[in-house]
Amino acid sequence: MRNTGHRLGASGTKLENTLEGLRNSIEKTTDSKFKYWEFDIRESMDGILFVFHDDTIDADGELRKVSEMNFEEIINAGNLLEISIPTFEEVVNELEERTEKVMVEIKEIFSDHARNKIIETLSQFDNWKLMATPERFEKSFPEPSRSHWNKEIQSSGIELVRVGRHRVNLFKASESRFGWLMAGPKWLFGL
Repeated sequence: MRNTGHRLGASGTKLENTLEGLRNSIEKTTDSKFKYWEFDIRESMDGILFVFHDDTIDADGELRKVSEMNFEEIINAGNLLEISIPTFEEVVNELEERTEKVMVEIKEIFSDHARNKIIETLSQFDNWKLMATPERFEKSFPEPSRSHWNKEIQSSGIELVRVGRHRVNLFKASESRFGWLMAGPKWLFGL
């Protein structure tokens, strides 16, 4: 069943992962297909957390990796495409008073500042979770510092789960070869 809260309720449209898409979708929370709000976060080259799904963006005719752009360049590219790309903070401000569950999908973060900001923010909400694919988890929480971030996230009361399998805690799964092997498939017998 498709979640009508996916990409802030505007999945597959020009407004996905935007404040406009979220505002247009608020009434969908009573829809039987609504499960939770979901959005994707990334970090720009200059350390700004922002909400955007794709790894690349058309920047005036050139397809560029958003991780290699500063936030002003990302905003400008979005404006040329008539997309208002919000910061993580702007989306949090929109959703903080809502009672629905929220799933924040990590696409690409690489600084300790971003990791701390995400933890600090999500620790304020009981019904918010982090999620990632195993590949993006490994890049965002590299092995040398993974145990530190596991402790930080656990002590903040946050759970980081696998996309598509929300019962699989990625930090716990990464502690053993077998656990990591079992975390790999997107769907595994309902686990």
